[in-house]
Amino acid sequence: MDADLTSFLAGFAYEPGRLNARLVHASDGRELLQVRVELGILQFETQGRPDGLPSVFEAWEGVRNTEWLAAARLELVQVQQRARAFLAVGDAARALRDCEVALSLSAEIAPAASGSETEWIEGARFSVIVLRTRAAVALLVAAGRSREAAAVVEAGIGQLRGAAEAVGIDGSFEHLADVRALRAMRDALVPQLPPAQRSELEARLRAAVLAENFELAAILRDELRLL
Repeated sequence: MDADLTSFLAGFAYEPGRLNARLVHASDGRELLQVRVELGILQFETQGRPDGLPSVFEAWEGVRNTEWLAAARLELVQVQQRARAFLAVGDAARALRDCEVALSLSAEIAPAASGSETEWIEGARFSVIVLRTRAAVALLVAAGRSREAAAVVEAGIGQLRGAAEAVGIDGSFEHLADVRALRAMRDALVPQLPPAQRSELEARLRAAVLAENFELAAILRDELRLL
Protein backbone atom coordinates (compact mmCIF):
# COMPACT_ATOMS: atom_id res chain seq x y z
CA MET A 1 0.00 0.00 0.00
CA ASP A 2 1.32 3.42 -1.00
CA ALA A 3 1.47 5.66 2.09
CA ASP A 4 2.18 8.79 0.06
CA LEU A 5 -0.85 11.15 0.23
CA THR A 6 0.22 13.49 -2.57
CA SER A 7 -2.21 12.24 -5.23
CA PHE A 8 -5.04 11.96 -2.70
CA LEU A 9 -4.56 15.54 -1.49
CA ALA A 10 -4.33 16.82 -5.07
CA GLY A 11 -8.00 15.98 -5.51
CA PHE A 12 -9.02 18.15 -2.57
CA ALA A 13 -7.22 21.45 -2.91
CA TYR A 14 -6.17 23.63 -0.01
CA GLU A 15 -7.50 27.17 -0.51
CA PRO A 16 -5.88 29.87 1.66
CA GLY A 17 -8.45 32.12 3.32
CA ARG A 18 -11.31 29.70 2.71
CA LEU A 19 -12.61 26.77 4.75
CA ASN A 20 -12.71 24.04 2.12
CA ALA A 21 -14.90 21.19 3.39
CA ARG A 22 -16.76 18.25 1.89
CA LEU A 23 -19.01 15.34 2.85
CA VAL A 24 -17.85 11.85 1.83
CA HIS A 25 -18.82 8.27 2.62
CA ALA A 26 -16.64 5.64 4.26
CA SER A 27 -16.38 2.09 2.91
CA ASP A 28 -19.04 1.00 5.39
CA GLY A 29 -21.43 3.67 4.09
CA ARG A 30 -21.30 6.07 7.04
CA GLU A 31 -21.05 9.77 6.27
CA LEU A 32 -17.86 11.66 7.09
CA LEU A 33 -17.02 15.36 7.03
CA GLN A 34 -13.60 16.39 5.80
CA VAL A 35 -11.75 19.72 5.95
CA ARG A 36 -8.69 20.46 3.86
CA VAL A 37 -5.89 22.08 5.85
CA GLU A 38 -2.51 23.23 4.61
CA LEU A 39 -0.66 19.97 5.25
CA GLY A 40 -3.44 17.43 5.03
CA ILE A 41 -7.06 16.66 5.82
CA LEU A 42 -9.10 16.69 9.02
CA GLN A 43 -11.83 14.06 9.13
CA PHE A 44 -14.85 14.22 11.43
CA GLU A 45 -17.56 11.74 12.27
CA THR A 46 -20.91 13.45 11.60
CA GLN A 47 -22.57 11.97 14.70
CA GLY A 48 -21.43 11.92 18.31
CA ARG A 49 -17.95 13.03 19.23
CA PRO A 50 -16.13 14.22 16.07
CA ASP A 51 -13.12 11.90 16.51
CA GLY A 52 -15.35 8.85 17.04
CA LEU A 53 -14.31 8.33 20.67
CA PRO A 54 -16.76 8.24 23.59
CA SER A 55 -17.65 11.68 24.93
CA VAL A 56 -15.55 12.60 27.94
CA PHE A 57 -18.68 14.14 29.43
CA GLU A 58 -20.31 10.72 29.56
CA ALA A 59 -17.43 8.24 29.83
CA TRP A 60 -15.24 9.96 32.43
CA GLU A 61 -15.14 8.27 35.83
CA GLY A 62 -13.95 9.93 38.99
CA VAL A 63 -13.13 13.53 39.87
CA ARG A 64 -13.24 16.19 37.18
CA ASN A 65 -9.62 17.24 37.58
CA THR A 66 -7.18 19.08 35.31
CA GLU A 67 -6.86 15.99 33.11
CA TRP A 68 -10.62 15.93 32.61
CA LEU A 69 -10.61 19.66 31.89
CA ALA A 70 -8.01 19.24 29.14
CA ALA A 71 -9.97 16.37 27.57
CA ALA A 72 -13.22 18.35 27.80
CA ARG A 73 -11.63 21.37 26.14
CA LEU A 74 -10.42 19.17 23.28
CA GLU A 75 -13.91 17.82 22.71
CA LEU A 76 -15.39 21.31 22.74
CA VAL A 77 -12.86 22.46 20.13
CA GLN A 78 -13.66 19.44 17.94
CA VAL A 79 -17.39 20.11 18.05
CA GLN A 80 -16.85 23.79 17.27
CA GLN A 81 -14.59 22.92 14.31
CA ARG A 82 -17.17 20.49 12.97
CA ALA A 83 -19.89 23.14 13.24
CA ARG A 84 -17.78 25.49 11.11
CA ALA A 85 -17.23 22.74 8.56
CA PHE A 86 -20.95 21.93 8.37
CA LEU A 87 -21.70 25.58 7.74
CA ALA A 88 -19.03 25.64 5.03
CA VAL A 89 -20.74 22.78 3.15
CA GLY A 90 -24.12 24.49 3.48
CA ASP A 91 -25.53 22.21 6.18
CA ALA A 92 -26.78 24.92 8.54
CA ALA A 93 -29.06 22.53 10.44
CA ARG A 94 -26.21 20.32 11.62
CA ALA A 95 -24.00 23.35 12.19
CA LEU A 96 -26.69 24.73 14.49
CA ARG A 97 -26.96 21.36 16.24
CA ASP A 98 -23.23 21.35 16.96
CA CYS A 99 -23.32 24.95 18.17
CA GLU A 100 -25.99 24.04 20.72
CA VAL A 101 -23.87 21.07 21.81
CA ALA A 102 -20.79 23.28 22.10
CA LEU A 103 -22.63 25.83 24.25
CA SER A 104 -23.89 23.03 26.48
CA LEU A 105 -20.35 21.65 26.82
CA SER A 106 -18.93 25.08 27.66
CA ALA A 107 -21.54 25.50 30.39
CA GLU A 108 -20.55 22.11 31.83
CA ILE A 109 -16.84 22.92 31.71
CA ALA A 110 -17.17 26.37 33.30
CA PRO A 111 -17.61 25.22 36.94
CA ALA A 112 -14.36 23.22 36.74
CA ALA A 113 -12.37 26.07 35.21
CA SER A 114 -10.49 28.86 36.95
CA GLY A 115 -8.17 31.72 36.03
CA SER A 116 -7.00 31.56 32.43
CA GLU A 117 -9.18 28.48 31.83
CA THR A 118 -12.28 30.54 32.62
CA GLU A 119 -11.15 33.21 30.18
CA TRP A 120 -10.61 30.54 27.51
CA ILE A 121 -14.10 29.09 28.06
CA GLU A 122 -15.73 32.51 27.78
CA GLY A 123 -13.75 33.22 24.62
CA ALA A 124 -14.87 29.90 23.14
CA ARG A 125 -18.47 30.68 24.06
CA PHE A 126 -18.19 34.04 22.28
CA SER A 127 -17.02 32.29 19.09
CA VAL A 128 -19.78 29.68 19.27
CA ILE A 129 -22.47 32.35 19.69
CA VAL A 130 -21.23 34.01 16.49
CA LEU A 131 -21.30 30.67 14.68
CA ARG A 132 -24.73 29.74 16.04
CA THR A 133 -26.14 33.09 14.91
CA ARG A 134 -24.79 32.57 11.39
CA ALA A 135 -26.22 29.05 11.23
CA ALA A 136 -29.65 30.13 12.47
CA VAL A 137 -29.70 33.01 9.98
CA ALA A 138 -28.79 30.67 7.11
CA LEU A 139 -31.74 28.39 7.98
CA LEU A 140 -34.21 31.29 8.17
CA VAL A 141 -33.00 32.90 4.96
CA ALA A 142 -33.33 29.56 3.15
CA ALA A 143 -36.93 29.45 4.37
CA GLY A 144 -37.59 32.99 3.09
CA ARG A 145 -37.87 34.47 6.59
CA SER A 146 -35.41 37.34 6.32
CA ARG A 147 -37.02 39.61 8.90
CA GLU A 148 -36.91 36.85 11.50
CA ALA A 149 -33.29 36.26 10.53
CA ALA A 150 -32.53 39.94 11.20
CA ALA A 151 -34.11 39.61 14.65
CA VAL A 152 -31.93 36.55 15.31
CA VAL A 153 -28.85 38.61 14.46
CA GLU A 154 -29.93 41.29 16.95
CA ALA A 155 -30.45 38.65 19.63
CA GLY A 156 -27.05 37.15 18.86
CA ILE A 157 -25.36 40.54 19.19
CA GLY A 158 -27.04 40.97 22.57
CA GLN A 159 -25.68 37.62 23.74
CA LEU A 160 -22.24 38.54 22.43
CA ARG A 161 -22.29 41.72 24.49
CA GLY A 162 -22.71 39.65 27.65
CA ALA A 163 -19.92 37.29 26.57
CA ALA A 164 -17.66 40.26 25.82
CA GLU A 165 -18.23 41.63 29.31
CA ALA A 166 -17.26 38.25 30.77
CA VAL A 167 -13.86 38.35 29.08
CA GLY A 168 -13.30 42.08 29.63
CA ILE A 169 -13.50 43.26 26.01
CA ASP A 170 -16.80 45.12 26.27
CA GLY A 171 -14.98 48.45 25.90
CA SER A 172 -14.08 47.60 22.31
CA PHE A 173 -17.28 45.67 21.60
CA GLU A 174 -18.54 47.86 18.76
CA HIS A 175 -15.22 47.55 16.93
CA LEU A 176 -14.93 43.75 17.11
CA ALA A 177 -14.77 42.17 13.64
CA ASP A 178 -17.42 39.54 14.49
CA VAL A 179 -19.84 42.18 15.75
CA ARG A 180 -19.33 44.40 12.71
CA ALA A 181 -19.82 41.40 10.40
CA LEU A 182 -23.09 40.47 12.12
CA ARG A 183 -24.36 44.04 11.91
CA ALA A 184 -23.55 44.08 8.19
CA MET A 185 -25.43 40.80 7.82
CA ARG A 186 -28.44 42.28 9.60
CA ASP A 187 -28.41 45.38 7.41
CA ALA A 188 -28.31 43.24 4.28
CA LEU A 189 -31.28 41.19 5.47
CA VAL A 190 -33.64 44.11 6.06
CA PRO A 191 -33.70 46.78 3.34
CA GLN A 192 -33.49 50.31 4.71
CA LEU A 193 -36.67 52.35 4.48
CA PRO A 194 -36.51 55.78 2.83
CA PRO A 195 -36.07 58.59 5.41
CA ALA A 196 -39.70 59.72 4.96
CA GLN A 197 -41.06 56.29 5.87
CA ARG A 198 -38.72 56.03 8.84
CA SER A 199 -39.89 59.42 10.09
CA GLU A 200 -43.48 58.26 9.73
CA LEU A 201 -42.76 55.19 11.89
CA GLU A 202 -41.07 57.36 14.51
CA ALA A 203 -44.07 59.73 14.55
CA ARG A 204 -46.47 56.80 14.96
CA LEU A 205 -44.32 55.49 17.82
CA ARG A 206 -44.46 58.85 19.64
CA ALA A 207 -48.22 59.02 19.15
CA ALA A 208 -48.68 55.48 20.47
CA VAL A 209 -46.67 56.30 23.59
CA LEU A 210 -48.65 59.51 24.21
CA ALA A 211 -51.88 57.54 23.81
CA GLU A 212 -50.50 54.91 26.21
CA ASN A 213 -50.99 52.27 23.52
CA PHE A 214 -47.91 50.40 24.68
CA GLU A 215 -48.64 47.24 22.73
CA LEU A 216 -48.55 49.17 19.44
CA ALA A 217 -45.54 51.16 20.66
CA ALA A 218 -43.62 47.93 21.29
CA ILE A 219 -44.40 46.68 17.78
CA LEU A 220 -43.31 49.98 16.19
CA ARG A 221 -40.16 50.10 18.30
CA ASP A 222 -39.19 46.59 17.15
CA GLU A 223 -39.79 47.62 13.55
CA LEU A 224 -37.49 50.61 13.95
CA ARG A 225 -34.79 48.48 15.54
CA LEU A 226 -34.71 46.30 12.44
CA LEU A 227 -34.11 49.27 10.16
